[in-house]
Amino acid sequence: MKFTRSIRLAEERGITRRRWLSLGAAWGASHLLAPLARPQTRRPQKVVVAGAGIGGLCCAYELMKRGHDVTVLEAAGRTGGHIFTVRDHLMDGLYADGGAEHFTQPGYDLYWQYVHEFNLPYLPYPRRPRIMRFINGKMYSPEMLADRKVLAGFGLSQREIDFLTRHQWWELPLLYYQPYLDSFTDEYRPFNAGLNHLDETSFTSLLRKDGASPAAIGFIGSETSALQVLWYAAILKLRGVPLWPPQVFRLRDGNQKMTDAFTERLGTRVQLGAPMTAIEHGEAGVTVSYRQYGQDRKMSADYLVSSISLVQLRQVPVKPDWPEAKKRAIHETRYYSLSRPIFQSRSKFWQRDGVVPNLDFDEPALSSVWSMAEEVPTERGLLVGSASGSADPEQALATFRRLYPGKSEDVEQVRMVDWPNDPWASACERVSFPGELPKYWPVVMESVGRIHFVGAYADNLNWGMEAATRSAHRVVEIISRS
Repeated sequence: MKFTRSIRLAEERGITRRRWLSLGAAWGASHLLAPLARPQTRRPQKVVVAGAGIGGLCCAYELMKRGHDVTVLEAAGRTGGHIFTVRDHLMDGLYADGGAEHFTQPGYDLYWQYVHEFNLPYLPYPRRPRIMRFINGKMYSPEMLADRKVLAGFGLSQREIDFLTRHQWWELPLLYYQPYLDSFTDEYRPFNAGLNHLDETSFTSLLRKDGASPAAIGFIGSETSALQVLWYAAILKLRGVPLWPPQVFRLRDGNQKMTDAFTERLGTRVQLGAPMTAIEHGEAGVTVSYRQYGQDRKMSADYLVSSISLVQLRQVPVKPDWPEAKKRAIHETRYYSLSRPIFQSRSKFWQRDGVVPNLDFDEPALSSVWSMAEEVPTERGLLVGSASGSADPEQALATFRRLYPGKSEDVEQVRMVDWPNDPWASACERVSFPGELPKYWPVVMESVGRIHFVGAYADNLNWGMEAATRSAHRVVEIISRS
């Protein structure tokens, strides 16, 4: 009875009964996080996977293991997409993750299974403990952000101050999330929570209604629909993950070791320098046009798995055209993109200064920095960071020097991974959907005929490497059941 009522509510929001029922098995597969089992398929399929980021590589690897005939077409000259470990021009064996930064436990459940399957060494990543935050140009330690006088100076209410004296600064949203989160019982079905009316109001408006102070609204408010904000927080709670996990991990010698492991096992099934240029699809199969070695080529298959970003997919002609709902999701889903500043220094000067290197500046030219490659035996130091959009290396360094609280800074070179200008991997993770949620969810991850969609954008929580692998497993299960 409850499920029937949920379907009726969803239909009122534009989601048909057929879509609910057809996606039920796929959602169930996404929850199967037991040790990986790979039964051989009874009916091997020929599958083209467009894009060799972690989602495409994972999908191709799992299809291969189940006996399918797989070809991966990657536009760039390397695999990995937004997972990229920088080594060139760095000295003494130093390296930096230029894209995907870290993974969590819990939260990255499928990803951890591959860490163990491929026997990839990993390290705790001390980039979040004791983070120093700049607020209104002034630096605050975790202790200061639990001090009643400091919190009162921000203009927070007494209720908010009392909460933050018992919780971490990043937990402030939970004060206003808590009354709603237990309404979500299935992380893939936000419309079951009975909160659909909150899709019509912003989270800022909900905060104001629920008595948040103007200061708290300034810190945590958002014009995103309140339903989306609460749904994302509920997903984390259902997975047992903090809003902002303070303990994270990375792979020793760089996170690219994961995508390299997939690539090595796929071997010649991966073709580089082969951008997809057109798609034709019908009831019997899919034909993919692509360009390689200066020549136009075509490949026919039973299925196409598109694991390129929607930014790239918008540029690929498709015949027949996408259904209107899918076309809207493809063209209106938005991403953010960051640059990655990398500072190599002559020494680990922050240790000499007694400064924690985890600094949150919240400035466009340099939003944050932290140390990396601590295990490399060298006197040199390495700081990596994030910056908004297509940042300038000199501006990033100038921002660091202006705000760094110590006196011994000795940065000797700056590198910048400029993702916004990357021709094939400019988009990072999906941001909140614009406007009414049912227009985008679950349509953004639904297949169209024999075309399936993989990537961090094609899962409920756009958590990079885990979301990509979850979406890959969902598609593998659908194809293997066909």
